[in-house]
Amino acid sequence: MEDSFIHLVYNAALLLSLSVVYELSYLIPTKNKTINSVISGIIIGAIGLAIMSLPFQLMNGVVFDTRSILLSVTAYVFGWLPSAIAGIILIVYRLTMGGSGATAGIAVILISVSIGLLWGKIPYKKNMKLLYFYTMGIAVHTSMLLCMFLLPYETAVFVIQSIAYSVMLLYPAASVILTLLLTRQKERNETLLKIAETKEQYQNFFINNHAMMMLVDPSNGKIVEVNQAAAFFYGYDVDTLRTMSMDQINVLSKEELFQKMQSAKNKQIRYFEFRHKKADGEIADVEVYSGPIRLNGNTLLYSIIHDITDRLKARRELMESEKKFRMLIEQAPEAIYIHSDGIILFANPAAVRMLGAENEHQLIGMPAEKLFISKKVDNLEEYREKLYRQNEPISFRTEQLLRIDGNAIDVEMSAIPINYQDQPSAIVFARDISEKIKMEKSQKELEAQLRNQQKLEAIGTLAGGVAHEINNPLSGIMNYAQLIYDELPTDASSSVYASEIIHETERISEIVRSLLQFSRQEKQSHSYASIYDIINHTILLIQTIIKKDQIELILDIEENLPMIKCRSQQIQQVLMNLLTNARDALNEKYPGYDENKLILLSCRQLEKDGRRWLRIIVEDRGNGIPLELREKIFEPFFSTKPKELGTGLGLSISFGIVQDHHGQITIESELGKYTRFIVDLPVDNGWNLDEKK
Repeated sequence: MEDSFIHLVYNAALLLSLSVVYELSYLIPTKNKTINSVISGIIIGAIGLAIMSLPFQLMNGVVFDTRSILLSVTAYVFGWLPSAIAGIILIVYRLTMGGSGATAGIAVILISVSIGLLWGKIPYKKNMKLLYFYTMGIAVHTSMLLCMFLLPYETAVFVIQSIAYSVMLLYPAASVILTLLLTRQKERNETLLKIAETKEQYQNFFINNHAMMMLVDPSNGKIVEVNQAAAFFYGYDVDTLRTMSMDQINVLSKEELFQKMQSAKNKQIRYFEFRHKKADGEIADVEVYSGPIRLNGNTLLYSIIHDITDRLKARRELMESEKKFRMLIEQAPEAIYIHSDGIILFANPAAVRMLGAENEHQLIGMPAEKLFISKKVDNLEEYREKLYRQNEPISFRTEQLLRIDGNAIDVEMSAIPINYQDQPSAIVFARDISEKIKMEKSQKELEAQLRNQQKLEAIGTLAGGVAHEINNPLSGIMNYAQLIYDELPTDASSSVYASEIIHETERISEIVRSLLQFSRQEKQSHSYASIYDIINHTILLIQTIIKKDQIELILDIEENLPMIKCRSQQIQQVLMNLLTNARDALNEKYPGYDENKLILLSCRQLEKDGRRWLRIIVEDRGNGIPLELREKIFEPFFSTKPKELGTGLGLSISFGIVQDHHGQITIESELGKYTRFIVDLPVDNGWNLDEKK
């Protein structure tokens, strides 16, 4: 037993000494992990062969060595591939040795590798490391002794009795020592590899980087390290820059520069914009990202530098351009505002004034659709489609917008898609054309009045000619009819016919007289007249007919009205015409009696344009006049009455008479409720009473 113990000690010592050979695997320059594992497996197998070549031979064919320690420990430390390669090498070698213990020997190899791999999967606490490794040694070598029962029973018992004590005493301890040795060796070599990789990464990241980098000592500003990109930018070689200080590059004073470096060291500021001087004297704008880094026990500033000369130049040009753009927009006479996704983001002073806001803040943030009158809101979706999705401008068009005070204004506006504050937007140009539209409307009204006057003049000329042509034969017919009537007995039927002829010719004569008055070819004298007399005479003529139709006439005549210059008969004709029309309107609406069957006639004095006027109003409670007919109602021969009831000349003649008196006649009406004719006559129309007009 003593001899077996000594031989096993020698073999274990050989194992520990040969483990140093494993260092060779770390000297082979390769980064491929698989190749490293294969090389490690071959080296482990070679060490195993060396151990197995000097075994302790207990009996013929039964040998013992420390392969179980080697394989279990290397399987635990290096994993399955190196231990599998080493195990295969040792199995082949054991087969070549032969003997009765070959099967048991191969089983020991397989079990040692398996337990080592399995043990690597079992977690443990760091303070229990030695017990953990020792337990693995116990498990491996207990299994090794059990493998002896693959021998004949008597032989197995003899072998176990001979070496069990030595194996269980020596091998677990050797397993602990070898595990610690290889673990530390692996950790050390892996650390060395990581250091080498870090150095390589440093070379790639710092020295060979295309970005400019520096390491600077913040205590004195000395440049400790610099890469080739920085050397190229500044125009120095790397070695020269390593002898320089930052105050030789930065245009700041030493005091300002020292404060900046301390701020970077204390992590107060990490970003700086500086002006750096190159070797040729050129000044460049740079941005510097700088922060503290620990290196070899010292705190340095690690700085990354970017040339921003072109960027700052572009920024300055952009700011200047934006300044000019803003000045142009703000001083523009037209309203300009910008909106994005329907929200107003900017409004110039002209837009503030046009929309009635106190300042631009009252508009900014407001939905643009609030500016549109409700019936125009549907247009917004069309605008958004063109501006935001199709990226097309909107040409000039007329819209109605609502001011802040709720008043509507007519505007001519257009819009162009732009990018504002990094988002799709639209710039809107608007011009208030309310006055322009009002002037155009007034112009159209003047043109309509002019056309109406031209019609009146043309028809007046025609009417005058026709009246003269009719008047002579009409007088003959009337005279002959009178002669016939005078010669016939009063009770003769022919006398009735002659009377009807006289009546109809007198009716035609009245029409001719109206035509002559309309054409102004029949001149009448003018003088001061009392409006009271004119109204009373007119009422005397029409009151019988009005009462017959069950119409109530209400008078509201102001007292002490002044005398006016006029042709009394013509003004009376105007009133008669208006009262007759009112009567017809009431009879149309109310065939019989009704409490609303009223005509209101009023007259009052007023001042307008610095002159005195008389305003006569004739109002009825009839059906009213449709809007589309009000512009035509003063046209000659235009009438809504049946042909047998009207010629269409009454209102046109009245219009001409009032205009001839330098007055105005207007209409107010609401369908189904009333019609109001308003006649304004100047008290003094400027006529010379010595002349006929």
